[in-house]
Amino acid sequence: MASWSRALLSTSLVLLACGDDKGGSTTAASTDAATSDATTAGSTGDVPTTGASTGAAAGRPNWHEDIAPLVATNCLSCHAAGGIAPFSMETYALASPWAPVMADDVDAGTMPPWHALETDLCAPPHPFKHDARLTADEQQLFRAWADAGAPEGDPALAAPLPDPQSLDLPNPTKTVAMSSSLTIDGVGSTRDFFHCISLDPANAETVYLDGVQVVPGNRKIVHHVLIYADPTGASAGWQGGVKQNCGGGSGIQAETQLIGGWVPGGMPMEAPKDVATELPPGTRLILNVHYHATGGGPETDDGTGLALRWSTTKPAWGTLFALIGAPGVGKSLTGPLMVPAGEKDHVEDYEFTVSMNGQSFPDALDVRLWSLTNHMHKVGVDMRAWVVDRDTGAETCLIQTPRWDFNWQRSYAYDTPITSSVRVRYGDKLRIRCIYDNTLDNPGVVEALAEVGLDAPIDVQLGEATLDEMCLLGVGVAIKGL
Repeated sequence: MASWSRALLSTSLVLLACGDDKGGSTTAASTDAATSDATTAGSTGDVPTTGASTGAAAGRPNWHEDIAPLVATNCLSCHAAGGIAPFSMETYALASPWAPVMADDVDAGTMPPWHALETDLCAPPHPFKHDARLTADEQQLFRAWADAGAPEGDPALAAPLPDPQSLDLPNPTKTVAMSSSLTIDGVGSTRDFFHCISLDPANAETVYLDGVQVVPGNRKIVHHVLIYADPTGASAGWQGGVKQNCGGGSGIQAETQLIGGWVPGGMPMEAPKDVATELPPGTRLILNVHYHATGGGPETDDGTGLALRWSTTKPAWGTLFALIGAPGVGKSLTGPLMVPAGEKDHVEDYEFTVSMNGQSFPDALDVRLWSLTNHMHKVGVDMRAWVVDRDTGAETCLIQTPRWDFNWQRSYAYDTPITSSVRVRYGDKLRIRCIYDNTLDNPGVVEALAEVGLDAPIDVQLGEATLDEMCLLGVGVAIKGL
């Protein structure tokens, strides 16, 4: 399927961020919930003050019996010592000062982070794995606890605490890491750098990769990672296994296949049962690492690598990955991507006609879509993708992220067997719509402008820099017998 495989810049074995795997509640999905000011307040790590009550007489809900189990299940994957969140919730003393912030963010639907929502325009055909949203009753517990002054309750009555969700890949076959170091520091107003790292998985025979986890060496500066398969081993000659300033791709001219990626908070990347990526012997893995300098001086990365899980048994389904939109395959329905300064609700539309390198393929070939990754930058506010049936014109919405947040990108994998996932045929159309707000009412725009020393919006075009934009859908495609 060369049209898929040449678009194989997947972000879709990818990026399943922190949260509980409890199946989807839709109660936190309302699209009109505004992000609370408390989100910003809570992001600094400065401990607020509350009138927290420590006595058992404070009643219910309290920390030990009600809140601690919810925090352990839904929050501690990130909000723990050494985690990616700005403060820990591991104990009552650490969590209780943040009770009002926690309640406000839960009410607003910004925490736990989850952005694939059901809307009037989009009802995906299956739930997604690792749905992090809380039920209405769980949301109310956080609000009631905060309103009551965050009582501790009686430790003797504490409910058993579940283990936090692991962010580690189960049963990895091998772990490989970079063999030299990189030092990252800002240069003038430039803070974003793209360096490529070549890793050798050293598999002596063809293996089938069904699990990948990026292990960032320095979370302060590793912004995101894309993983390319280099089947010819062309990157083996890089000095120290590194090619600096390699742009947004693999850093080599030879054919590559992007097989995954990572953003902070990302879950391990696991394909559905009986689905895997073929990895012949001699294949190297290239990490395109987007480093973002802190602005506080040089930082070193000497440990970024991968945990890999594979089998030597060929599965029933092979997987390919495609990027559709800009920059990807398909055509623009609205012209070259450009978001004028000061414009709200700006729309960019893209369409890809399903084919095999521009040619037809038989309906007997079983082709399924199993994961989806929306991607824009900081001017984007809403993105939706859907399939249009070639014969009937019927539309199936795949995903919508109506409260887009650049800082919480992830892949969304359908929680269904591959044989039940969305099937596409030659001639079906994949449509994407991205909506942008290029005004100072958009916090993302304010943040992006500040990073480059500007205070007023500018025209935004397609590109990889802070003040560029994209409208890109990463699609995990499974093909039976591939």
